[in-house]
Amino acid sequence: MIRYLVLVLTESLLLGVLLLSGCTLRSSPEVKYFGLLTMQQLDDTRRIAAHPEMKLGIGPLTIPDNLQRSQIVTRQYENQFQFDEYNRWAGVLEKDLISAIGDNLSVLLGVESVGFFPWRPYLTPTCSVAIDIQRLDGTLEGETVLDAKWRLVDTKSSILLQSGRSVFRRPSAEPGYPGLVKALSMLVADLSFELAVKIEKLTDKKTP
Repeated sequence: MIRYLVLVLTESLLLGVLLLSGCTLRSSPEVKYFGLLTMQQLDDTRRIAAHPEMKLGIGPLTIPDNLQRSQIVTRQYENQFQFDEYNRWAGVLEKDLISAIGDNLSVLLGVESVGFFPWRPYLTPTCSVAIDIQRLDGTLEGETVLDAKWRLVDTKSSILLQSGRSVFRRPSAEPGYPGLVKALSMLVADLSFELAVKIEKLTDKKTP
């Protein structure tokens, strides 16, 4: 009799644990991971020039503290943020930004040699762009904003060629986090295009 009661209690406990685990599993949303899209992935066909001889450097690039995490940030109010545990960046955002901008500029300017800071011994850029991201966020199904300071530098002489600050705004491309990430990617494409225009003008000045 005692053995029977023990078996019944054990089975009941196991059933309770299984039911609790099932409820927990059903109630936990799936984590989704995102990466920035390049201009080619966005089907953005803008082109400016063809400079296969140019050696272009990207970096250093910095981002604010509120972007230095894996959770995707949305802005609730001017100074209030929300970090979503179930929608995250697949990698490190700084590296993702540098890679996307480098890819965009190589296409826009027809550059074959693109290096990333710190420079490798075998690649000394003829021109480099340093970027300080001030803001890169938005609201779901609302407006997204990219605010960035940038500097164009003659890498060999360390002479500052030009500097500026650019602010771009776009509505979210579609509902939810996929739309937010796509809109942020389009903002990065807008910044890349503006930088490419600046670099092309500087190149024209150097050409006799």
